[in-house]
Amino acid sequence: WHELVPRSLREAGAITSEPPGSADRPPLWVVLGDSTAQGVGASSLDHSWVSRVEAALRDAGRRHAVINLSRSGAHTTHVIDEQLPLLDHLPSTPSLVTVCVGANDLMRNPYPPRLAGRLERLADAVPTGTIIASLPGPRLSPTALYVNQSIRRAAEANGHLVAELGRHWVAPHRGLSADRFHPNDTGYGSWVRAFAEPLGIDADLVPLRGTVTSREPDPARHETRASG
Repeated sequence: WHELVPRSLREAGAITSEPPGSADRPPLWVVLGDSTAQGVGASSLDHSWVSRVEAALRDAGRRHAVINLSRSGAHTTHVIDEQLPLLDHLPSTPSLVTVCVGANDLMRNPYPPRLAGRLERLADAVPTGTIIASLPGPRLSPTALYVNQSIRRAAEANGHLVAELGRHWVAPHRGLSADRFHPNDTGYGSWVRAFAEPLGIDADLVPLRGTVTSREPDPARHETRASG
């Protein structure tokens, strides 16, 4: 992502006379969050949920320049204090912001009201219309169930959308990577399906490959049904 962000910034500001969203200046998608937003645990960057969703958006004619500001190990306070201020230094206002954070908070300091309060503070701070992921595994964690209810209330109050990870939960024996914490390619399918819903993408059509790491587009590549 460190190599890809500068390229996306160049794409987003390549032709300053063109408005964001034009063919030569794609709108910005800013990714905030922790290691799951980085794709840690996936077999490759192309199999992370960000790359797979970006590919589906591109196939559907909704190309975005992806600016991934997430970092491994981030907590909700890191997103608020370190990642969000970077939005003010981008070449244009993002048309899409996604947030995927909270698992590290859940592991280190799981007192439900405190964690819910931090995520409510995050919902107050992000731009209106942001897509915020709920915490995974609410069937196994009463804390996640409690916090997710707060996320939904805060999202509704601030005009955001929720990517319901719990609704698309994959059992740990199928969805975890070798470190038994981060998702594997199958597990990241939950993230793909959760974010596809508020984006209006049919998750069944999201390819198990991304395009953000491709140096040049391949006109002969197989297109998925998402392009139709």
